[in-house]
Amino acid sequence: MLKIFDTLDAKKKEFIPVREGKVGMYFCGMTVQSEPHVGHMRVAVVSDVFKRYLRYRGYDVTLIINFTDIDDKIIAKATEEGVTYQEVAQRNIDKFMEFVDFLGAEPADRYPRATDHITDIIETVKRLVEKGYAYESQGDVYFEVGKWPGYGKLSKKRVEDLVAGASERVDIDDRKRNPEDFALWKAAKEGEPAWESPWGMGRPGWHIECSAMSTKYLGEHYDIHGGGTDLIFPHHENEIAQSEAATGESYVNHWVHHGHVRLEGEKMSKSTGHYRTMAGLAERYAPDVVRFFLLSTHYRSVIDFADERLDEAAAAVERFENLFRTLERVAGPESEAATLGMVDEPSSAMLELKGKYIEAMDDDLNTAAATGFLFEMVRFLNQAVESGAAVEQLRADRAVLREVTGILGLLEDVGKADEVPAEIQQMAEDRAAARTAKDWARADELRAAITEAGYAVEDTPEGPVVRKA
Repeated sequence: MLKIFDTLDAKKKEFIPVREGKVGMYFCGMTVQSEPHVGHMRVAVVSDVFKRYLRYRGYDVTLIINFTDIDDKIIAKATEEGVTYQEVAQRNIDKFMEFVDFLGAEPADRYPRATDHITDIIETVKRLVEKGYAYESQGDVYFEVGKWPGYGKLSKKRVEDLVAGASERVDIDDRKRNPEDFALWKAAKEGEPAWESPWGMGRPGWHIECSAMSTKYLGEHYDIHGGGTDLIFPHHENEIAQSEAATGESYVNHWVHHGHVRLEGEKMSKSTGHYRTMAGLAERYAPDVVRFFLLSTHYRSVIDFADERLDEAAAAVERFENLFRTLERVAGPESEAATLGMVDEPSSAMLELKGKYIEAMDDDLNTAAATGFLFEMVRFLNQAVESGAAVEQLRADRAVLREVTGILGLLEDVGKADEVPAEIQQMAEDRAAARTAKDWARADELRAAITEAGYAVEDTPEGPVVRKA
């Protein structure tokens, strides 16, 4: 039975979809005033694993990740650079998508942007005004928190404890009836982007965009809403209030929040400049290494970023890579195994480990525990190779390992036979002949040529094996 921790109820709950066989998920993406750092990309990996595992469990999954492409910081960045806000936003959205691909995450089904949904946002605000939950003040529109009795249920905060001007992002503003009220629509300022509305020219507040976009694509009541723990208050708290006030429906079944990525004990943050860019990380580490690093900690826990931990992840990934390549050599390519069929069932030990892996994933997608069982599978398969297990058995057990690593989106291309050009394969065979003849200079020359062409050659008892570097 799959259980997912719900922040609202503060406990793990059995996952029961709103619509049988289907799952709707909305994860808050980044505000795109600058290029993504490691913390931003955690949402891409977490949401990807949720999608993969729910699909593995037989659900038809729709994943939405939004971009906030208009806000004060984006406007300020555009002004500083002398460009449009669209240029700033698009540049950083492109970077985010580049690293989604780098990390092996499947693209979300939609990446809606606030500025593409102004009409939907205005309609949602109008509903709130008509129902008496929102009011206009000097061109701004505010949600009146005191009129929503459930306010604070997600963050476990009481309205009376919110102090104006405190660190809880509750701001003093003479246009508000109450300090805790929050903006749904902001009146236009001179020189800033603005759109027509019933309250004059303006632009949307931050919180309302996610309510409008998520319900547009997933319905007024859907399964999972996710994001970082820093979004619990005020962003997701405000989303619940405005969404449920507008629709009269329960908004989301499971609120899912992932922990921060910390650098030297502090949360990574664009505003403070305390972060490591994904671009810098991608220069040093392979995609599987970064993904494994992010998955080796439970999604609800904080990750402490350190080069030492990434080096550990690199060593772990290398163990998997070496095993898959050994199995490719000993048991044949996976494509060949599929053609021949599986003569044997997987071994009982592998099936037992797979069962434990699934139990870990069913327990709030505990990837930290699940990866531990992957290591046990690697240990078992290495021993099986060393003891001379039958080729058919190795193929069947390899298929189990491939199945469970695939759920995590790991090692998807490792150990699968590469299409090697005939001339590269010939160079590898010529090199092997040169080594046999002890013509080391010629062998080194051929290895260098193979490397320059983007391939690596491994010497095995069965002969040279060439693969893409």
